Amino acid sequence: MQTIEIHTQGGLKHKVQTEVYNAEALNTKLNDNDLITVLIGDFIIQRIDVKRIIPLNTIDIEGAKRVEVHTNAGKVIEITTNDYNPIYLNEQLNNNNTITVVIGDYIFSRIDVKQVVPVPVKEEPKEPEKPPVTVPEQPTDPVTPPIIEEPPGETGEGSATVSQMEPTE
Repeated sequence: MQTIEIHTQGGLKHKVQTEVYNAEALNTKLNDNDLITVLIGDFIIQRIDVKRIIPLNTIDIEGAKRVEVHTNAGKVIEITTNDYNPIYLNEQLNNNNTITVVIGDYIFSRIDVKQVVPVPVKEEPKEPEKPPVTVPEQPTDPVTPPIIEEPPGETGEGSATVSQMEPTE
């Protein structure tokens, strides 16, 4: 059994259990101009009174795309879907013969949809890349500066020897 919640244009909410819930098949009935009402489980509703249909026990599908549907009432509903096609959905939202549209397993009245925004995929946090490990060079024998020997009596700095003399009169 699948439990769905049906929201009406008048603001009522009804929980309905159905043996099989197929959003595409139900949406086809809701858009059939030959019908006045639609049977959902044991619940009968006028097709133009459907504001949105939300499955209450959904399963997240790995690798599926997430979208946020912003409604005219200010609600934001996040949906996981495998078949999000923005071009087709936009055509359906602009089609005057369409009453409801399917997004994932959800059904919305086309006049209730204000925006459909793809949710960016959150990547798993990765460990920061570590810089490559460099092997330090092996120490070499210490370098000793060459010793320069100066000849005796020379200081090597160009200094001169100064001697002081007594003044003579």
